Amino acid sequence: MKWILSLLLIFTIQSIMVAQPFSELLVKLNTLPENQRTVSLDSYFLNHPTMPVIESGGNVYFIYKGEAESVSIAGDATAWSPGLPMTRIEGTTYWYCTTNYEPDARLEYKIVVNGKDWILDPLNPIIIQGGMGPNSELLMPEYQQPLFTNERDAVPWGTYSDTVLQSKIMGEQRKLRIYLPPKYDKSSEKYPVAFFHDGFQFFDLTDIRDIMDNMIYEGKMSPIIAVFVEPVKRDDEYSGNLQKKFTQFMMEELIPFIDKSYRTQATAASRAQFGISNGGNIALWLVASHPEKTAVVAAFSSNVESKIPKAIKSSKCAGVKFYLDLGKYDIPFLMPLVRDLKSVLQESGCTLRYNEYPEGHNWKFWQKHLPEALEYLFPG
Repeated sequence: MKWILSLLLIFTIQSIMVAQPFSELLVKLNTLPENQRTVSLDSYFLNHPTMPVIESGGNVYFIYKGEAESVSIAGDATAWSPGLPMTRIEGTTYWYCTTNYEPDARLEYKIVVNGKDWILDPLNPIIIQGGMGPNSELLMPEYQQPLFTNERDAVPWGTYSDTVLQSKIMGEQRKLRIYLPPKYDKSSEKYPVAFFHDGFQFFDLTDIRDIMDNMIYEGKMSPIIAVFVEPVKRDDEYSGNLQKKFTQFMMEELIPFIDKSYRTQATAASRAQFGISNGGNIALWLVASHPEKTAVVAAFSSNVESKIPKAIKSSKCAGVKFYLDLGKYDIPFLMPLVRDLKSVLQESGCTLRYNEYPEGHNWKFWQKHLPEALEYLFPG
């Protein structure tokens, strides 16, 4: 008889759980004996396989099941510190916490168990690969997936190849990956050039080749030559003691090499610099310090050295075209730097497109808004 009553209890719980919000379940759990709470939660999550749980008004519940002394969430929204503690539901091994995000937010996160074990969310199958490894992903209901990222059979492909440039200035070889637009070899046309810093990561961690091919095919952007420049000593070159040499390398060796080797529109207005984070800093610096050589720039979630706005004020933009964006959950110390640069650009009357989005400091964020930057800087 007891097993029949237990079965009826399970069926009753399952029927209640089908449409019940998790917030209501938490209230009901307090009325149940502790030995029945795990059954209720197991039944609920059997009928609610999508994790984290998202309810109306942007309320989000992160859930973890397992023996632990403490559990917390670390991610874009906590500046990657274990800043969102989870609470254990008494009588169970379930843990939860609740927070609130914008309806179109996209965030990456990990679960931190016992303050030291950083793991992917076992209940969330969505995993994103990034520059620092895999993370779990939270997609709010109104988030729109990136455009132009899928390879299409009907779309002509651009080609790419790797080469090496021996730099006398840097005293070393520099790896390059060169993208040529579709039908480059069948035309005599000259093309704008975009230089991508953190080049091989840019190429490998985003779908930039498919994005450019698809946008060119649809007339959303003009065909370009893309040069993916691999750093050797990244931060030293982008914002440290090798920046002066790297700037000289770009102006005196790499740009002339590309102009000599390919059919380029050899003007400042046709040369763009693209970069993310500290790569955005070098992109901005190259344009701010040498607008006569390169006058188009896109910087995503960028570092901004103090000398960049000073150089912009001095040159009064000199015809430079800027694209800037920033995540609302970006690295905290970068956010005021980018916002201050935005103000300087606006006060100086520069040509600027600026946006902030409810995302964090990661490659999928930067990939999503690449089409916007490319269309703005190289309109079709």
